[in-house]
Amino acid sequence: MINIWRLTKVQLLSSFGLNKALHTRDGKERRKLLLLSISILIGVVMMAVASFGYSFMMARTFEQIGRMDLLLAIMMAVTSIIGFFTTIYKASGVLFGFKDYDLVMSLPIKTSHVVASRVLQLYVLNLFFALMVMLPAGVVYAIKVNPGALYFPFFLITFLFIPLLPIIAATIIGALISWISSRFKASRMISLILTFVVIIGVMIGSFRINGNEQVLADMSTQLADMIFKLYPLAAMYVDAVCSYEIGSLLLFIAISVLAFMLFTTVLGTRYKAIHTGLTTSHASSKYIMKPLETSSPFRALYKKELRRYISSSLYVLNTSIGMIFLLVMSISLLFISSEKLGQLIEIPQLSDYLSKLAPLFVSLFVTLSCTTSSSISLEGNNLWILKSSPVSKQNILLSKVAVNLTITMPISIISCVMLMISLRTGWIESLLLLVIPLIYACYSAMMGVIVNLKLPNLVWTSEVTVIKQSASVIVSMLIGFISLVIPLGISLILSHVNGNLILLGIGIMIMAVCSVMYRYIQTKGEQLFQAL
Repeated sequence: MINIWRLTKVQLLSSFGLNKALHTRDGKERRKLLLLSISILIGVVMMAVASFGYSFMMARTFEQIGRMDLLLAIMMAVTSIIGFFTTIYKASGVLFGFKDYDLVMSLPIKTSHVVASRVLQLYVLNLFFALMVMLPAGVVYAIKVNPGALYFPFFLITFLFIPLLPIIAATIIGALISWISSRFKASRMISLILTFVVIIGVMIGSFRINGNEQVLADMSTQLADMIFKLYPLAAMYVDAVCSYEIGSLLLFIAISVLAFMLFTTVLGTRYKAIHTGLTTSHASSKYIMKPLETSSPFRALYKKELRRYISSSLYVLNTSIGMIFLLVMSISLLFISSEKLGQLIEIPQLSDYLSKLAPLFVSLFVTLSCTTSSSISLEGNNLWILKSSPVSKQNILLSKVAVNLTITMPISIISCVMLMISLRTGWIESLLLLVIPLIYACYSAMMGVIVNLKLPNLVWTSEVTVIKQSASVIVSMLIGFISLVIPLGISLILSHVNGNLILLGIGIMIMAVCSVMYRYIQTKGEQLFQAL
């Protein structure tokens, strides 16, 4: 067990760059650690407050129909779905795609211990997100129901076992996707397509369930039946936590633990064979010599950066899934009117809100699709090649910005055009809907570069560490979120003011910030890049 704990501790510390920051004597690195800690704390507080507010609003509805147990059932299902989605495309990177595979496997440690430490890393990361969803829901339930003393220990005990089965399911599906895609020439593209198919399929399935049974409009026993049929462990969880049934508690824990142990054992015995199968790719035997092409330095850098982006399925999934969600929702609004959607979810003013705040709504997905916040860190130990290349460092940074805009701008334009049609916006609203997300795309891309220059992580063994857990990614997401929450709050507070004027003012301010950041990249970018 001591080997498992040590491996897990080292992996978790290196995931967020904490290991270097804790042991360095450099004051600059310690200030970065302080900044990261403050950013994480702010992000956690914001997520917890939002989760508490959402749970409290749901609890008011469930209280009216006398089914407060539905709150914990729904939030437990939501936690499982979040764990499933976040694990499905990072499991392969954490379990099989780490760079120090040869080094770790050469250590005098059992293979099963290496596998257990990797699975525990996934478990701890999922437990953090489960905490953000389940703890506020548990507090709201305790406030509304005033349960007995057994509720609190039962709630805390079962909470620790909620992420286990979603991790197993997501890892198996993720590994199958990687294995199937590795049998084809375009393995990365096949892997991306299959993963997107699974995620979009689950989304469409949930939309169909909502529409067929009018779940959101009629909170009744049908909702409980649906959740318990789709996920039987939710019924055991509710019986254990809400009704204090010892049998359900023991059965819930036993199923979760036994399935997890069986999965880890089987994976440990076949780990090397599975790793070989997943990392083996098809190579074409035909090679045709073609004439060499020449291009400008910026274009060559752009092509190089775009190839690097496409080469990592985790990179593509983590930074483009928001844009895919935006596209799917924009298409769905063509077939269901905003008025009907507002009636379905009991928000009659939804159509007005969408018409006024659609630019900020689209911009949210744009800021969540920032590729530049990890693009410099992903260079890793190959960064010296770029630093020593005879090209402008400004072009290197702007080529990364250009790739980000390539991902966000086309989908934003297409989605905005569809929203113009479905929302029937006027010409001024349409212009703002089209322009403001594009401004935020430039803002997000340049802000990601600057943050990554300030908070780089060039020493990593798995891409997951850089793409999902690095300080620059967390800080970039937090800044992007705040840059949208403040305008949204201003729009709601000044509801009596013309919304178009507010959006116009927001657009001008973000453009001014973009010009300042562009100037900063021109003047200070090369200096920061060379200092890495």
